[in-house]
Amino acid sequence: MKTLSVLIRVELEVPDDWNVVEHPSGMHVLKINNQYVDFDVAPLSTTSSDPDAEWSDADQRLVSEVLDAIVAVDVDLTLNN
Repeated sequence: MKTLSVLIRVELEVPDDWNVVEHPSGMHVLKINNQYVDFDVAPLSTTSSDPDAEWSDADQRLVSEVLDAIVAVDVDLTLNN
C-alpha cells in the first residue's frame, strides 16, 4: 500500500461579518450568520481526456472508494484582516 498526501490551499475573499470561531465540538470553523462552515476534500472524476472535460462527483461508487481511503484530514483556518 502507498500513501498519497494531498495539500490543497485555498484563499477566499470574505465579507467582514464572516468569522472563524470555535465550534462546540472543539474544531475551528467559519461562521456565516447562524451557519457553521467546515472544509473537506471532495473528489471529482471524469472519463474524458478532453482538456475541457467536465469533472463531477456523480460516480458515487468511486467517490466513496476515495473517501474510504482517507485516514486523516487536517483543516487549518486563518482569518487575516
